[in-house]
Amino acid sequence: MDEKKWYYYLHTNGDLIGKSPIVVDSDPSYFDSSFVKKVWNIDLENRLDAWTLVLEALAIGCNVKRVKELVTTWKLTFEDMPQMLLHNPKPTPLQRKGISVFAKEILKMEEDDFWDKLENMNPSGEK
Repeated sequence: MDEKKWYYYLHTNGDLIGKSPIVVDSDPSYFDSSFVKKVWNIDLENRLDAWTLVLEALAIGCNVKRVKELVTTWKLTFEDMPQMLLHNPKPTPLQRKGISVFAKEILKMEEDDFWDKLENMNPSGEK
């Protein structure tokens, strides 16, 4: 088993739940449920996977408290955002919505202030 891979799914109640591939891979219909809004299979060592999960989950209604836990664990910061955008220069509409929610709910910034501050940074995250 590849210990770097992990599943997360968004429950209809807003909970973002992580599941081991050991459990999921043994049952092809594991996520076949009306309670599952979306599933991600991520590489825990891939920052873009982490960003994708967080942004998409926020965009579709994940509980912010859970996202804050993952943001802290994975050290997804405002200063890290330029690197994420370098590796994902064309975020999907869902990810763009998640960036707006991330700015407001995680960083506690107005969206315009967020983008203004981001424009004044270089890709290394420095002003």
